[in-house]
Amino acid sequence: TGQMARDLETEAARVRSGRVDPKAERMATAERKPILSHLDDYLATLKAKGDDPKHVAMTRTHATRIIERGEIRRISELTPSSVMKAIETIRSAGLSARTVNAHLTAVRGFSRWLHRDGRSTDHPLASLTRQNEQADRRHDRRTLSLDDLRRLIVTAEHGATYRGMTGPARALCYRLAVATGLRYSEIKSIAPGSLNLNRDEPSVVVRASYTKNGQEAELPLPADVADDLSAYVAGMPADEPIFALPEKGAQMLRVDLEAAGIPYVDQSGLVFDFHALRAQMATLLDASGVSPRTVQRLMRHSSLALTDRYTRPRAVDLDSAARSLPDLRTPAGRTPETLAATGTDDVHIKNILAHYLPTAGDGDGRIGSDAVGNTPSSDVIPMDRKSLDLSGDSVTGQEGTETGGSAPRWTRTNNPLIKSQLLCQLS
Repeated sequence: TGQMARDLETEAARVRSGRVDPKAERMATAERKPILSHLDDYLATLKAKGDDPKHVAMTRTHATRIIERGEIRRISELTPSSVMKAIETIRSAGLSARTVNAHLTAVRGFSRWLHRDGRSTDHPLASLTRQNEQADRRHDRRTLSLDDLRRLIVTAEHGATYRGMTGPARALCYRLAVATGLRYSEIKSIAPGSLNLNRDEPSVVVRASYTKNGQEAELPLPADVADDLSAYVAGMPADEPIFALPEKGAQMLRVDLEAAGIPYVDQSGLVFDFHALRAQMATLLDASGVSPRTVQRLMRHSSLALTDRYTRPRAVDLDSAARSLPDLRTPAGRTPETLAATGTDDVHIKNILAHYLPTAGDGDGRIGSDAVGNTPSSDVIPMDRKSLDLSGDSVTGQEGTETGGSAPRWTRTNNPLIKSQLLCQLS
């Protein structure tokens, strides 16, 4: 004990004299400490910041699994190779790319904190990249038609209580999810104090510790949802959650889906879980003509590409959109009845360009020409054409009409770039 005390006094004297770097000494002390003890300190920091307890628990689970399967005991052993060794064992167990990314996110956050807290010289896991989730999708979602969505909400409202959630409470919860795009964990955090219902523009506020991006969010509420929420939370304590939601939102929703006769998984293998209500909001806004940028803001997405993943038009909507495209067949293949029925009988074009458009021919301005291409046929309907006056070059347009109003004749241009009378005029 005496020797240990003398060693500590000697080390302290070396630090005071400047012969030892205090930062290096702290790192050396941290290296002697088991890495799981550092993980406990990291999780305590997350709790002190006010992070969602569920997020803290998942971070512990994922980071601990990486540390144990990578056989990591000290900070110096937290390397990309040891982490990828653990990732390989997780992937071989059949877990999805999304689950693998959750483990990577947890351990990378831990590594970054070690560096920022002065416990390691660098952030060794900064170079690790996420897996491609699109190449390994196992839980693709779908949206419902408006009729099916209404039937789901009505069924839930008249349904029996499920794990403390009454039917009216579930129906209001689903409506709130569709109206705001809030995630299940965010809805669980909402208390009466989070609601601004007495203003002209009602809204709901989610604290930063419960949002995915770590930023406080205030979202507008439709008038019908705000009115029903006002009646629902009347008399509730201001700081208690308004919904006694169970652990799994998908399980609660499946009960109401089954009662409404709506499959949880459709014939294409697409599911409708609680998070699909968030996609439902984006799809409804998109179908209503709301601009993509506005949808992005309401969904709180970092990019339009991410918002695009949430807008899921149904097959019937795609078919309707395809049928709305104009008929692009050439006039020669379309009858007057078809043109009149589709509203594309070229009346507007005739009024503006009738002087320069041929009424028959092969589409290049040649009307029944012979082998040379200069002589119109005798059965062409007569048409009065204006001359084309082009100054500044040798290109001329000449016309002539035979007695009796026969088809016009004109001299072709020597400029190969001009293919028709219309292009000649536009030039």
